[in-house]
Amino acid sequence: MSELHPKRILIVDDDPNISRFISESLRLRGYEVQSFANAEPALAALAETPFDLALLDILLPGTSGLQLCRQLRQTPATSSLPVIMMTAFYKEADHIREAREQYGATDYLLKPFSLKSLHDKIAALIGMPTAAATNERLSVEGTLAATPLPRILHNLYSLRTTGLLHLERGDIKKVVYIKNGYPIFVRSNLVREFLGQMLVRSNAISSEDLSRCMATAKESGRQIGTVLIEAGLLSPQELNEILRKQVIDKLLDLFAWPEGNYRFVQAREFKEGITSIDTSPANLILQGLREHATHAQVEKLLAPHLDRYLLPAENPLYRFQEIQLSPFDQRILDLCRGDITPRDMLKRHQLSRHDIEPLLAALLVTGILESRPEPSTDHATGCDEPVDTRTRREAFLKEYAWMMQQDYFTLLGVSESEPRDQVRKAYYGMVKRYHPDRFFEQDLLPDLRDKINALFQRISDAHETLVDPSRRAIYTNELKGKKPARTTVENILQAETAFQKGIIFERAKKYAEALEQFNQAIDLGGSEPEYLIHQAWSAYRLDPGDHPRAERSRQILLRAVDLNPRLALAHLYLGYISKSEGNDKEAQRRFERAIQFNPNCTEALRELRLMTMRQEKQEKKGLFDLFRK
Repeated sequence: MSELHPKRILIVDDDPNISRFISESLRLRGYEVQSFANAEPALAALAETPFDLALLDILLPGTSGLQLCRQLRQTPATSSLPVIMMTAFYKEADHIREAREQYGATDYLLKPFSLKSLHDKIAALIGMPTAAATNERLSVEGTLAATPLPRILHNLYSLRTTGLLHLERGDIKKVVYIKNGYPIFVRSNLVREFLGQMLVRSNAISSEDLSRCMATAKESGRQIGTVLIEAGLLSPQELNEILRKQVIDKLLDLFAWPEGNYRFVQAREFKEGITSIDTSPANLILQGLREHATHAQVEKLLAPHLDRYLLPAENPLYRFQEIQLSPFDQRILDLCRGDITPRDMLKRHQLSRHDIEPLLAALLVTGILESRPEPSTDHATGCDEPVDTRTRREAFLKEYAWMMQQDYFTLLGVSESEPRDQVRKAYYGMVKRYHPDRFFEQDLLPDLRDKINALFQRISDAHETLVDPSRRAIYTNELKGKKPARTTVENILQAETAFQKGIIFERAKKYAEALEQFNQAIDLGGSEPEYLIHQAWSAYRLDPGDHPRAERSRQILLRAVDLNPRLALAHLYLGYISKSEGNDKEAQRRFERAIQFNPNCTEALRELRLMTMRQEKQEKKGLFDLFRK
């Protein structure tokens, strides 16, 4: 009967909101959970109740997570209890080795981590819960008075969550779309935050223009932005910039809310067509506290740290992300070496107090800075050598092109007979070199962000597959049935050459020759989204009336969109195919998406204008026929 008891998990993390998110997600899975903010009550609970697993944050007030883990190993009742340690990337190799060898940790999680990765690790160590999981989606709610918005946004980033953050204050309601921890869009019921009202307030259009365009949009079922462009009131570039500013303004306005209610509901994906922003949570928090929060709100965030000593966090989640610091901000940050408190700093800079307070509050909330009760005796800081961005960029692109085509064994540099410990060791080395934060620290160009993340995801997938015996066996068997990939750098260069030749043939409307080159590029270089787009279009243009061929081309284009949804050319070509089939509604949607992702897409803009002209012509003809009757 003992095997039927609910599986119990103990969590020790001093961030109450993080504990709530993790605890609730585990309860929905069917586990019983108890959470504590520090080691002492956790030890008392362990002495009274048997647990199946402990989840410990390394950095805890008082007794650290590592010290707690050692105590568990030295206690007979918990000596074999599975323990997962949570830590951030910085110095993670040292922490992981130390946690395993000296303190007896069973496994680890690198912050920020997703709840799914947490669930997978727990299931691998103790199995699925005996209680049935519920069909409810993860939902966590509270008040902004107890958990201010900056902390909520930071928590959602820490757990890489995706879902909807609902916020209410009186009659005002807003919904923030969160994707992988990043706020990307905001809906609001405030009339003054509607696009049209914002354009009128900023004198971009008149009230009469707005009324006329709103009526047209309502009658035609098209987006107001598209109607404004067709009316010549805005260019696609202006609309794109205005929409982004609208989203950011609606989000930043929330930082001025001293009170209200929030509820986060986990989701998998959102509807298409929203104008996403791409701004780090740390940057939004700094801007929100500096430009919108009241002095009382900032003081409340800073109060627990006023008489503690500031220094750069040992495990910063945002350390290498972009955060817009002025030269003055950077000088203040450089002063935080463990020998000064916020109170002392504010006394020294009385005239800049209103600039420094929100800066320190933001850096502390996001964990870029940490505070300690005692001053640090070590003020030495390391300095990286200047980075040749162009050289690093070119080197990464060569590595990326080769590594993305390797099998998992080759990618990690291990043989098929290597044990799990060697796989993990190889993975740690790869993490240290290829973790996205390392590249962002080195100021690689923003257009590489997707490739950097894709490469690290492949490295992580390789590790997760090869350390799991059953998944490894399946993968090895699948690998034996595959034709060895041509993965030399020479092949990559040949693929790019074939692709460029294909573009030349495509422009000359020699679609058969172009298709041959694009097929060769894919054979040599893999299914890059750009290769797939041109392969599909050339195949379609060979015989646009061939319906099976058109459908195959559509599926290839949709695959490219799945790989990179922001490729305007894929949406343009999907629009052309839908238009040729008489599906004007789908064509219009695709052309609008093309403009959304590339305001300079003149082909999509031209198609939308032609569709509008045809619609107006048909309406006039209908009226004329009506009068004739």
